[in-house]
Amino acid sequence: MKTIQRTLLLALLATFTLELAGCGAADVESAKLYRNRRDYISADRMLQKAITEDPTNDEAWYLYMMNLNDLKEYEKIAKNIDTAMHYSVTHEAELQQLKHNTWVELYNGGLGAYNANPDSKEAQQAALGYLKSARELEPDQPETYELLGTVYYAAGDTAKGLENYETEIHQVSPEYNQGVSMGLMLHESPDAVQRAIGGAPARQQYVSLGGSDSALVYVYPSKQAYVYFEHSDQPPYNWQLTGWRISADDAVGLQPVRVSTEAYSLVANNYYQNGVAAQQRGDKMAASEQFNKAIPLLMTLQQIDPSDEFASQAIPDIYTRMNETSKAKEAYEHILSQHPSTPMYVAYGTLLMNANDYAGAIDAFQKALALNPNNESALFDIAAAYKNRAVNEQRAKDPAYKADLEQSTSYFEKLHAINKSDAKTLMNLVENYDILNQKDKVISLVNDIEALKNTPEANTHEYWDLLARVYARANRPKDAEAAYQKSDQLKQQGR
Repeated sequence: MKTIQRTLLLALLATFTLELAGCGAADVESAKLYRNRRDYISADRMLQKAITEDPTNDEAWYLYMMNLNDLKEYEKIAKNIDTAMHYSVTHEAELQQLKHNTWVELYNGGLGAYNANPDSKEAQQAALGYLKSARELEPDQPETYELLGTVYYAAGDTAKGLENYETEIHQVSPEYNQGVSMGLMLHESPDAVQRAIGGAPARQQYVSLGGSDSALVYVYPSKQAYVYFEHSDQPPYNWQLTGWRISADDAVGLQPVRVSTEAYSLVANNYYQNGVAAQQRGDKMAASEQFNKAIPLLMTLQQIDPSDEFASQAIPDIYTRMNETSKAKEAYEHILSQHPSTPMYVAYGTLLMNANDYAGAIDAFQKALALNPNNESALFDIAAAYKNRAVNEQRAKDPAYKADLEQSTSYFEKLHAINKSDAKTLMNLVENYDILNQKDKVISLVNDIEALKNTPEANTHEYWDLLARVYARANRPKDAEAAYQKSDQLKQQGR
């Protein structure tokens, strides 16, 4: 008897389901008519009814998602798309594309909301709403985490900002490291990329970035690498590397994406600042722990973008604070043996100069200049290295100081020829000429120093001290006295 009842029950359920399916089908047809008339609100009502009556209705789920897209209900799509894809098996490709397009809309919605007023709490919350839905929809998109980190930082929630940045780093590191291992670095020229990878690409093509902007794509199928170039922001507007993807799929590879180092920089800076704070309060163990977390991020950051100033300054500073110059030397020499670059040699030279290894520093700066003879950082630093060594030699009454000071002066002169408005270069030249007893050369700098009077450099007492000294050498006592008075006024103002 029990068996019969069960069979009857199953039969009744089957009949009931068929009836519901029939109602669902009718609702779907009605929804199609509404959609043809672009009455998406009425279509939405019919499609919700259809999937409620028959939760497994393939076409109903597909149309429901498409209709939500027409209604621009992207957050609803994010909540329901996986269910729709589970049941709407005959429309998997279309729904997968819709899913990605929806992520794009949510991401752009978050970006637009935040950019409208970054300091507004309302704008921040609106942006977070969009971005949380985007993250739920496609959790493997690193761009979402970076923007979430930015918004959380702006909202004052540093912990959540760091959490999202660290997730981004975890996602992008494998691909970034693969690019670095091939010799790819931000801002490289197409020729430099060919030298690094070992030949011309199998093909190259231009891809639109929207509007009139486009990217040049180098495709290396054997390495599954797509390398992207965009025009630089400054003259002569040459092509420079802005990103890369590692993929075997043209559909993915021909969608340019910029390599971003913001997460590396902000997370590393957090560890760096924590380390400095711990050191200042005398907690060596905590300082070492924080510094050791910052170093690999900073090294990766500098390998991706050798021109990054924060990394080039923080790495030598950390190793100096930790009294581990030898470890830093090993790290830099390993990187430079594989991928030599001017900024990396400059950073390495700075480390050595901080450790009073002037010969090593000068050698590193010379190698930097061999790659880029007019690099201003390398010119200033090699001039400073020779000068610092000369000062030590002069104190030790070593006559070699004069030759080193002359070398320093020659590099400062070359830098001055490139950039006549750099006050630090002018200041060093005046000091060097004074020591070398070259009064005429000091006087020759009067016009260049006076030309800075209407620049921010003139708002410091050091500038007016310098000008006063030059006036004194030029036998202009009244001008010298006025310059000294101006210097005293700025000193009293703390400038």
